[in-house]
Amino acid sequence: MTVDTSSVREGAPREGRPSGAVAAPRGFADDDRFFRFSQVVVKAVLRATTSLVVEDIERCPPKSDGPLILAASHVAYYDIPLLGSVMPRATIFISKSEVEKWPILGWVGARFGTIYLRRGEADRGAIREALGVLAAQQMLTIFPEGHRNKGNGLLPAQPGISLLASRGRARIWPVAIDGTHRIFKHPRPKVTVRAGEPFDPRAILGSDGTAVRDHHVIADEVMRRIADLLPREGRGAYA
Repeated sequence: MTVDTSSVREGAPREGRPSGAVAAPRGFADDDRFFRFSQVVVKAVLRATTSLVVEDIERCPPKSDGPLILAASHVAYYDIPLLGSVMPRATIFISKSEVEKWPILGWVGARFGTIYLRRGEADRGAIREALGVLAAQQMLTIFPEGHRNKGNGLLPAQPGISLLASRGRARIWPVAIDGTHRIFKHPRPKVTVRAGEPFDPRAILGSDGTAVRDHHVIADEVMRRIADLLPREGRGAYA
């Protein structure tokens, strides 16, 4: 359940709220009782089937800090329920449009606010929805690699995350996931979620962040920060 956001097209950011965006919250509020109950259930399953380690998750910025993109490494499909269950805030994912038609999972994803994006084209509707999530100061969750790496090390980043951060005036919060490819393949494998420090991508560029080159620079910087949270053998293209 992931998406290659490289099909997102450029656009100069405006001052203030996300570029051209109207606040459009999706899924559940952070304090919704059903959402919190679902977290307890999923986390219980994960703790029963894995040796789960969660580190530095308190680094998650509060909603009052403004638009936020959670950028995570992507190892397996289990990353989605894993992140959703351990985060202190509700996570709104972007997923490929094919998932919307999957039995049960498509409906569950939609109920939790998932944005379904058509890969390989400029899906302006999905991008508008993503910017609406940022404008509502919900936490948008993206896998910058665009595909599962299946435990073989990080893949090169797609630049779409930088464009969304630029247009959405969002900070980026790097989070590394390790070990989910072993779930149900090994008895209680070690699964780790390790969070880094949030950062403002525009502060790194020192520019308006609209150039294609800039977007690649930021996307690679995100992945390097994720790589720093992983053991060397898991860093792949960013070792």
